[in-house]
Amino acid sequence: MPDAGLNQAGLAELLEALAIQAGGWGAFHLLAEVEENSCAMDGLRRSGYSVYAWQRIWKFLPSRNRHPNGNGKNSAALWQPASSVDEVMIRNLYQSLVPPLVQSAEPLAPRRPIGWIYRQEGEILAYVEGFYGPQGIYLQPLIHPGVENVSQVLGNLLVNQRNPLGRPIYLAVRSYQAWLETVVRDLECQVGPRQALMVKHLVAQQRITAPVARHSVLEKYTAEPSVPLVHNSSTANK
Repeated sequence: MPDAGLNQAGLAELLEALAIQAGGWGAFHLLAEVEENSCAMDGLRRSGYSVYAWQRIWKFLPSRNRHPNGNGKNSAALWQPASSVDEVMIRNLYQSLVPPLVQSAEPLAPRRPIGWIYRQEGEILAYVEGFYGPQGIYLQPLIHPGVENVSQVLGNLLVNQRNPLGRPIYLAVRSYQAWLETVVRDLECQVGPRQALMVKHLVAQQRITAPVARHSVLEKYTAEPSVPLVHNSSTANK
């Protein structure tokens, strides 16, 4: 939404119409990313949106020390493309690191993982989703605090992105991964303003108990918060 539209009197009606239309399409919720000091925050809250996390987006410009074709030949790749056989381990990593409040807004879709994985001692301890467009590359990392040499691992991820057009790379660091900010600051980058991640649920939520099996990655490494012991079951309002 353009900044000029954030103060319009019809914003609430627009958001309500959007919710009705999205509900008709079968959507479970609507998400919004809003700068912390934006005048749209109050309007979104009045329209039923609530904050479920915060984030900062870090921008990395093309660097001279990267290969001109972006194929990573100047540095051995530590990351591998995720495949369908990695889905279970990625899901366990997600459930161990992402708070339940965020999981209810951004559930891990039951599909083939799209992104990159990093293994340490045979365990997947980092997963990064990548989105590629003509104006840049957007990466959203999920990294276990047990990863060793995190600065080197993140730098290797940036260096080995296929980027023949020299597009900027954007890295989103969420509040539940805030410890990564001290690492990212040591890399050559620019930081944007803090953003609120907001959600408007379009379904009635009902909590049901479900057993969750422990995975070996949780036995070897300490993760907070712990694996949630409940799953959400949502039924769309008809």
